Amino acid sequence: MVILNELLNELTKLEGINAAVVVNRDGFMIDGVMRESAIDMEYMAAIISAGIGSSEQMARKLELGALNLSMVECEKGVVVVVQIGDDAIMAVVADLEAKLGNVRYQIKKRLSDIMDAL
Repeated sequence: MVILNELLNELTKLEGINAAVVVNRDGFMIDGVMRESAIDMEYMAAIISAGIGSSEQMARKLELGALNLSMVECEKGVVVVVQIGDDAIMAVVADLEAKLGNVRYQIKKRLSDIMDAL
């Protein structure tokens, strides 16, 4: 059986990906891996959980169905957030030089293994 931390660690080894965290719907971190950052991972988990609620609300109000993936591009990087079943969320933080298509591909490629590891 693959351990969740190993899967997240694989993601952060990819070029441009700086962090990968899995949180529950209440904002508590399940597991996470971060490369060279001073950001508190527990704080990051809480913010991700709160932020995804706005995206879910937007999808509902626009009658687009369930939210699968949300991406926020910022001045210094990108956050990609995906649903993992009904109870968890994964966020991947990448720098602006990351190839976003590859980031999305790598997340989707590992998603079922991540779900199984929960």
